[in-house]
Amino acid sequence: MQADPSSAISAIETSIREAERSCDRYYRESHDEDDLDSSKYYVERAFVELLVLTDRLQLMATYRMITEAFEKAQSDGFGKTESYDGEVYLHWAGRVRLFTDAIASAHGLAKTAASELLDLKAMLRRAVYVICDTSLYGVTPRNEADVHARLEGIIKCYYPDLKSKPLLTKPIKNFQPDSAIPSAKTLLEYKFITSRAEAKRVCDEILADASGYRSSEWRNLLFVIYEAYRVLPEEEWQELLSACQLHEGFDAIVLSGVAPVSAA
Repeated sequence: MQADPSSAISAIETSIREAERSCDRYYRESHDEDDLDSSKYYVERAFVELLVLTDRLQLMATYRMITEAFEKAQSDGFGKTESYDGEVYLHWAGRVRLFTDAIASAHGLAKTAASELLDLKAMLRRAVYVICDTSLYGVTPRNEADVHARLEGIIKCYYPDLKSKPLLTKPIKNFQPDSAIPSAKTLLEYKFITSRAEAKRVCDEILADASGYRSSEWRNLLFVIYEAYRVLPEEEWQELLSACQLHEGFDAIVLSGVAPVSAA
C-alpha cells in the first residue's frame, strides 16, 4: 500500500515557512547574515525532504525533475531571490512549493496550507495600498472596523465565499473569528494598533484567541495586524506567535499604513 504523504508534506511546509521567515527578516529588519544563511539552509532541507518523499512514493519521473532543480539550486545558490510588486521571494522555495502542491493535489490533499497562506498574505500586502487610498475612502483606516470592512471587500474579489463574523458549524470555545474563507479553510482576525501600548493589548488578545483556537475544520488562522505606522517589527510578532506552539497554519501578517487623518 502506498505511503500517506501528509506528514512529509507538513514537514516540507514547515521548512519552506522557516526559509521565508528568515528571508523576510533579513530584507525587512535585520540585514543579519545569519538570517540569510538560515533561509538557505531551510530551502536546502525542503529540497532534501521533497526528494525523500518522491523516492518513497516511487514517483521516479518527478524525482528526476526535482533532482535537476536541486542541482540547479546548488549552482545558483539556495538563497536566490526574485522581486515582485515590491516584495522579495525565494525562487527555489517557490519551486519546491510547486512540486509539493502537485503531490498534495494528486493524493487528494488539495492545496497545501502553506500555499494558501502565502497566496492570501501576498494579496493582503498589495491590498494595503488600496485601503489607505484617501481618494477612495476620504481618510485612512481609523479603527479595526475600518480595516475589517475594507479588507473584506478586497478579499471577496478573490474568495467569493468569504463570510463576515461567521457562525461556525463547530463552535470554538472563547473564539469568534472576524472572517472565514471556507474554500481555503482559513479564519482571519483583524487587529489595529497605533502605539506600543496598544501592541501589548493586541499581544494579549492574540494569546487569548490562540488558546481558544482548536479546530479540525479549519486549516489556517491568520492574524492581520494593521499598524497606523511601524510600531513593532514583524519579527517580534512572529516570535510571539511561535511561542503559542500551534500548528503550521497559524500565522500573522503586519500591514504598515499611514497614520489616521482626523475628520475636519
